[in-house]
Amino acid sequence: MTGEKRLELSASLEDYLETIYTLIQEKKVARVRDIARARGVRAGSVSPAMRRLADLGLLKYEQREYIDLTEEGERQALRVVMRHRMLTRFLVDVLSMTEAAAEPDACAMEHNMSDEAMRRLTGLMEFLQENPQVAANFLAKVRDHLAG
Repeated sequence: MTGEKRLELSASLEDYLETIYTLIQEKKVARVRDIARARGVRAGSVSPAMRRLADLGLLKYEQREYIDLTEEGERQALRVVMRHRMLTRFLVDVLSMTEAAAEPDACAMEHNMSDEAMRRLTGLMEFLQENPQVAANFLAKVRDHLAG
C-alpha cells in the first residue's frame, strides 16, 4: 500500500461500503432496504450515501435498483473489511475481549488507525501466527498482566 493514493472517506461512508460488500458476499445483491436493515437506519438515510459513493466512483447506483461496487469500490470496501477483521482478531486473541465487546471497538478503530499502525499490527499478528511457541508465551504473559 505504500505510495498508493487512498480516498479520504468518512467513517459513515466506509461503514456503508463494508455493509454493501458483506451483503454482496452473503446474498449476491445489495438493495437500499437491505443496507438500511443491516445498518439499523431508515431507507431514506441510505440513498444520499449511495449517491455520494456513486459520485466518488465506488459503486453503481440507480434508485430502486440493485447496488453494485465498482472495482475501486470493492478495493476500498475490502480494505475496511480486512482492517475490521484484523482489529477484531487482535482485541479477541491478544487482549482477550469477547467478540461482542470487540466488534464495536474494532469498528471505531478501523476508521482512525493510520495505515502504518495497521501494517505494524498486521505484522505482529502474522509474527505470532508464524511462531506459535513465542505466541503462547507472549499471550500468556499479556493475559496474566491484564488479569492482575
